[in-house]
Formats: sequence, structure tokens, C-alpha cells
Amino acid sequence: MRYYPVVLDLQNRPVLVVGGGPVAERKVISLLEAGARVRVVSPNLTARLRQMVDQGEIAHRPGRFRETDLDGVCLVIGATDDVEANARIARAAERRRLFCNIVDAPSLSSFIAPAVITRGDILIAISTSGQSPALAIRLKREIAALIGQEYARLAELLGRWRSQIMRSIPNQRLRARLFHRLVESDILELLRAGCPSEAERRARQLIERAARESEPPPS
Repeated sequence: MRYYPVVLDLQNRPVLVVGGGPVAERKVISLLEAGARVRVVSPNLTARLRQMVDQGEIAHRPGRFRETDLDGVCLVIGATDDVEANARIARAAERRRLFCNIVDAPSLSSFIAPAVITRGDILIAISTSGQSPALAIRLKREIAALIGQEYARLAELLGRWRSQIMRSIPNQRLRARLFHRLVESDILELLRAGCPSEAERRARQLIERAARESEPPPS
């Protein structure tokens, strides 16, 4: 089966997690990091999840899943160890046309969660379309070894300069050429070497040169 890759904006959106064990805990933590408003339904919770409830980070309804738990949510994750309960969650989500992930059960899921590498604002998702989570973990380990924090710093630098570039270079084709020039320049190596000031100066030089080149010739 082929999947459509997408990166979701869950900021301030309600998401339901069914289950209160270690797997559910990991899902809750990643959802909170994405800014979601998380509800958990489970008779029992890990100590960490209980602490999150006590601190008001997540909402919790003790008990087993009911279809009304889906009211108002945009996404649901089933993370229980009960096969029948997981199937009920999947069927209820399907009836409501909600995207649903049942952990370790791709056949019951309308989306699957990839292995993820994060470096600042950079997010790299790895999926084997549910065929082999173990292979996805190996790929994650190998790719993570190649992508250091200098890439996050480069993304942050480019983000800070973006608005000025948009103002100073109105031509889209020339802007695209500049962005590629910045990425392919020695800025990344300067950041990798721990020289952020030199990297900033190099970026400024390239941007100012591109701005001058984009100016119309004098009449």
C-alpha cells in the first residue's frame, strides 16, 4: 500500500489517545511537542501521564473507550494492548471520517506514524509503509548520524533572512537562485566549525550581492 506523506499542523487542535501505558505516553509526549490539546482515555495511567494530568497538561477520562470520546477531536490514536478495543476504536473513527492510527496495526489505521529525526525546525520522516518498523529504526539511526545540529542552525539563519530577501529581491526566479546559492555555499561548513558570526557575514555578502544584481540597469 502506498501512503501520501504529509506534515500536520496540530497546534491547539484536540487529539484523542486511547491507552495509558508506555506506548501511549510516548505518543502523548510527541503530540504535546506538536502543540496538540491531548485527551487520554484509559482506566490506568503511567506515572508520567498521571503527572501530566495533575499539572493540567492533558485531559483524562478514566475508563474504557466510548464512541462519544471522539466528539470534537480531529485525530485519534489507539495505543491499547486490547485487540478488540483497538478494532472498536478504528471502526468508530471510520464512521466519523476521522484519521486514526492504531499502534502496530497498519490494517486498522488510516495513517501510520513514521520514525522521525528532528534537528531544530528540520523534521525528517522515515517510513517503510508499515512493512518493517525495525528497518525504519535502522534507517533513522543511519540518517541521524549524517545530519548534525549545523543543519538546524542553517535553517534558523535562512529563516531570519527570508523576509529581507523577499523584500529586496522581488523577482521569484532570482530569489530561488539565491536560496539555492545560500544552501550550497560554505555557510554550512562555517556553522559546523562553530563560526556563526562568519556564517552570518557570508550570508549577508551573498544576499547583498544578489540584491545588487537584481536591480534594473540605470536608464
